[in-house]
Amino acid sequence: MEQKGSIVYHAVSLDRDYLSGLAFDRFAEKHKADLRNFSTSRKSRMVDDFKNHISYLQESLAIDNAAIFTDYALWARARFTAERLPEDYLPSMLAALDEIREDFPADFRKQAHAIIRESIRALGQTPAEIPSFIRPENRLAPVAQSYLGTLLAVDRMKARKMISDAVASGAPARDIYLEVFQPVLREAGRLWQIGKLSVAEEHYITASVQLSIARLHDQIVSAGGTRKRKGKTLVAACVEKELHEVGMRIVTDFFEMDGWDTYFTGANTPVQSLIAAARDRNADVVAISSTMTFHIPVVDYLIRSLRADEGTGKAKILVGGYPFTIVPGLWKQVGADGFAQDAEEAVAIANRLVADGR
Repeated sequence: MEQKGSIVYHAVSLDRDYLSGLAFDRFAEKHKADLRNFSTSRKSRMVDDFKNHISYLQESLAIDNAAIFTDYALWARARFTAERLPEDYLPSMLAALDEIREDFPADFRKQAHAIIRESIRALGQTPAEIPSFIRPENRLAPVAQSYLGTLLAVDRMKARKMISDAVASGAPARDIYLEVFQPVLREAGRLWQIGKLSVAEEHYITASVQLSIARLHDQIVSAGGTRKRKGKTLVAACVEKELHEVGMRIVTDFFEMDGWDTYFTGANTPVQSLIAAARDRNADVVAISSTMTFHIPVVDYLIRSLRADEGTGKAKILVGGYPFTIVPGLWKQVGADGFAQDAEEAVAIANRLVADGR
């Protein structure tokens, strides 16, 4: 998925504190009976919910596309359902947000109305159930299901042995990553979203998967050593404030297996630190990951900064992460050279980018 476009991302910054207060007051005016049943804590969380709504709304405004806000609304519905909030809670909140649009900057009022109304429609037309990410068509689905079940039972050693046994039985490391680790991580996120896992449990599973990845790393290095080195360097990072690093860790390991020299800086990498790393390593490709949609402004700023720096201006820039998956073409708007949905695709696109020099 390569090709640079002329559409430009324009960051939007709304006054979340001011607007969330107005939206809460509007909701309170129209739903006095409901609000009487809410605790002080719930009311405070409701203001925070409005701030989250506004965070995602401004990203949809920035790309003139309802997809980000609609996807967020469907996610929020699952969370609110898990918290046993009324079915009309979210649509009523979005309606209240729509009703205060005259307090938005004038340039965004009409656009915000269209985006919010589209999201409300989607809530009424999209099934509430979120299917499991461990799918029957996945060849290693039984291993993934057993691995997740063992981690849910808090038996990390047994789970680790499952991975070792799968590798010993002939499953390539690539398949373990794509058909076990990746769906297990996504399924853990889904279970948290629908209220079946606590934050601590979801974090425990993520940490356990990271340990399994670390144990496979020696095998990956060995596989890379048997492949002719490409003489190309990847610098990979999660943008500033982004804490979801496992996906980029997997991507980096796939590049290693393909013969690239890699330099992974991990989560929450400050812009200037990443630019310095790319410059010092003479990076051929810089891979950037953002899972949270509200970090898109950081991605945009980082890419512009990489382009402007004399030492990194010629590096190819590859992006990945959830927002780029739900909004086709978003990678063009932030000025990247390509977007990949998974580790295998990332390697294939990077190889093409450095080969043809685009």
